[in-house]
Amino acid sequence: MEEGSQKNDLKGEKENDKLLTQADQGQSQSRHYGNVVDKSSLEAKNSLDRSSLGSSLINRSPSQKTSKDTYLQSLAEEEAPKATCKKEALKVFVTCLFVIIVVGVVVIWSFHEGRAKKHIGNQYFDFIEKKRVLNIYNEKDDIILSGVIRTNLGESDKLKNCIDEQTGNDLCYIFEDGAIFKFNPYTLQNYSSIHCADLMWENVQDTFPEDCFDIEYSYWYGLPNLEGQFWPLVPEKLSLNSLSYMPYSDEKLGHILENFWLSSSGTAVLANDPQVPITVSFNSGNNKKLCISVDQSFMPGWRQGTFNYSVCVGPNIKETFMAVRNYFFPPAPIINSESYDFENIVWQYENKYSNNIQLSDTFGDFLHKLNTIGLPIRMVQYNGEWEDSAGDFKFNTMTRNMLSHYFQGKYSTSRLLLPVNLACSYLSENFKEGASKRLFVRDIHTGALKTILYQGESCALWDSTNPATQTFLQEALGILQQSGTQEQTLYPQGFDFRTIINNKAFPVALYRNTSNVNAINEHFIDFLLRLNKTFLVETAYHMQNTSVFAEIPTLVSNIDGKKCLDYIIPAALTAGLHGYPYIVTVAPSEDQVDHELYLRWLQIAVFFPGLKVTNSVFNFHEITAKMLKYLSDYRENEILPIILDKFDDIESGMPLLRPLWWVNPSDLVSFKIDSEFLLGNKTLVAPVLCHGERARDIYLPSGTWRYNQTGHLYTGQQWLHNFEVPLSNIAVFTLQSEPDLNETTKHQ
Repeated sequence: MEEGSQKNDLKGEKENDKLLTQADQGQSQSRHYGNVVDKSSLEAKNSLDRSSLGSSLINRSPSQKTSKDTYLQSLAEEEAPKATCKKEALKVFVTCLFVIIVVGVVVIWSFHEGRAKKHIGNQYFDFIEKKRVLNIYNEKDDIILSGVIRTNLGESDKLKNCIDEQTGNDLCYIFEDGAIFKFNPYTLQNYSSIHCADLMWENVQDTFPEDCFDIEYSYWYGLPNLEGQFWPLVPEKLSLNSLSYMPYSDEKLGHILENFWLSSSGTAVLANDPQVPITVSFNSGNNKKLCISVDQSFMPGWRQGTFNYSVCVGPNIKETFMAVRNYFFPPAPIINSESYDFENIVWQYENKYSNNIQLSDTFGDFLHKLNTIGLPIRMVQYNGEWEDSAGDFKFNTMTRNMLSHYFQGKYSTSRLLLPVNLACSYLSENFKEGASKRLFVRDIHTGALKTILYQGESCALWDSTNPATQTFLQEALGILQQSGTQEQTLYPQGFDFRTIINNKAFPVALYRNTSNVNAINEHFIDFLLRLNKTFLVETAYHMQNTSVFAEIPTLVSNIDGKKCLDYIIPAALTAGLHGYPYIVTVAPSEDQVDHELYLRWLQIAVFFPGLKVTNSVFNFHEITAKMLKYLSDYRENEILPIILDKFDDIESGMPLLRPLWWVNPSDLVSFKIDSEFLLGNKTLVAPVLCHGERARDIYLPSGTWRYNQTGHLYTGQQWLHNFEVPLSNIAVFTLQSEPDLNETTKHQ
């Protein structure tokens, strides 16, 4: 124990500044422990001294030699055992003195610095109060994450120790402005290898904490930003400053949003309180930091004074993810595969035509083309204006007649999916009743209802947190869902919730009956789910325990002069990390792609748990429709069996689409791959993303992989450069043998 303590003392607090840089330097530079000379070098030196001394005397002329010279020469020419013993004794004395001095300096230095590393939380967490530094250690006692914990006052704060009255925890510190920081280390229940600490700020008043963690030496995941590289998050390629990390904020961070960040070193940071608005920066000003703070701009009057989040560490990224996901986030439900509504393609009809064209003609033509090709039409989403005014929750006459004609006739086995939202136009039949019964959100100062502009009309927003509103909406949508007869239109079996509420349209501080913008959406979604088992959401936040399918958009970017599909794979992988296994990809806008890039999108989309294709597919080259039929059959025969087989994994917290490091968390190259993904554990998909390309570089992780197209076997942990992938093909590999999880990267 004493030896380990001395070792820790020698490390001291200076590990906190740039640990990995020092480690690299330590491998390349020799260590200097003082002027200690070994016996062989001492004898060589004595021999050299005697030789030099004899030489100087020999070179003197006889006339120059004195009796003293003669005596010295005789000493140089014979052994001198007594002199050697004195030198050995002197060497031992000097060495001992040196060791004593070194030990003394270390002890004095330790007291001078204030304290040595003692793992004051437990062996995984250590807070150095003088520098406000929290260190996180792995099982090898290496620092793998370090953060600076402080308020706006910075290092000028004076800290005092305190005791948490509720728990008796003495890991508690009072800052000069009265803010209290404390942390509680523990091992996750049922996960003995995962260790966490809850970091808690209390009594926060005029100054706010901003805790910043070093991100320079690991890859990070979890920020689904629409711009820049984010799988992985690399400081050299991405800089984000003070982003409001709340759903529906002005800065759109992504369509799946959770306060959770995961590193390749097996650490995780998560702020799991949905009631506290936070702001996040990543490498702001090139500072190589992930910083978390309370978002004062979101609600200027917010003064709850508390801010909590957690930090966890485990053996590797996969084990840490699984434990944190299952411990901190609610489980996702397993959908009944026998009534899996998204098993086949969801066909989305978008009404983009002028009023002089009959809707029945365009909608009917769309269904006819699908039927002619031989495509199954299980569910159709109608995105036309099916209400006279927003908030009617009633089909207008033209839409009702049209849908009744098709869904009670030739396509009676098809199901209807309708878009809905929280807006209610002042022209709606329900507006007067909603206003008189106070069913809308209201102004915090006057109590009057607030309105937003939606589709060119002034609209109020249904207050779905109000039980009276919930009752009204449930009755209205229940009438809409009455079973169809010859006189009534066929009821919708699913809803697509279109999020129109954001911070800009819905300034929370001005509303009396909610302090959480997400609550309005959550309550509306909750009772819609009770009406339907099929449900789509545009944006998801803290909805892991619902059977929603979240939409992942596809962007088109210019990369090296080529149009390329972007965002779709990183966003899908991030959604899986955030606990959403059911995702649907949305096609890129038809004015941004041609038939080739649209086909490349389809080749990715068929592997998603849900697939939605719009009527724009028929606006491209005729080859697109033929390939669509082939891909539909391929999905039904080859992909769906894999998806349905992996539904049981969802109960364990696993995503359906997985990153390449899932195969082997020690494979360093796999951390950087953002253009490939796994379906389950054994199916690897490497799509072509850029226009005009017929080949790509493909990385295979650990194991032996079979190329599905030819049956050829490839050894893992290697790159396949310029691998040919024609327009009609998809690069899919199947894992044939389990990888050696002790392997590290062989090919960089």
